[in-house]
Amino acid sequence: MPRVYLIFRNQLFGDAVRAVLRTHPGIELVGATTEPDRLSRDVVTLMPDVVLLEDVSDNPAMSQVHTLLSSPIPYRLITLRLDEDGMHVWSQTWQQTVQAEDLVQAIITAGGVPATDRKNHG
Repeated sequence: MPRVYLIFRNQLFGDAVRAVLRTHPGIELVGATTEPDRLSRDVVTLMPDVVLLEDVSDNPAMSQVHTLLSSPIPYRLITLRLDEDGMHVWSQTWQQTVQAEDLVQAIITAGGVPATDRKNHG
């Protein structure tokens, strides 16, 4: 079961992503925050397989994300942006406009390696 951590600025965005994740019992939301300073500490403590980040141009969490990208912690970063055209998703290897179920599949596969198997591939 993939463990997911969510960081967001807009409460409506956070609520929407939580609603999508609740529809899939195979995904566990282990934490969420609107406070960028908590990101590094929470990721180390909670050990999620996937970190979902709301993409906004002035997101103060981005400096924390750069620190996480250089850490040895095995996780997958997925950046999301919601707009009138749909949900846009970026990961370390791909970019796509998706439906809610596509986001669920991106979390489950964590970029091609099932999240439950990622720790065996690291």
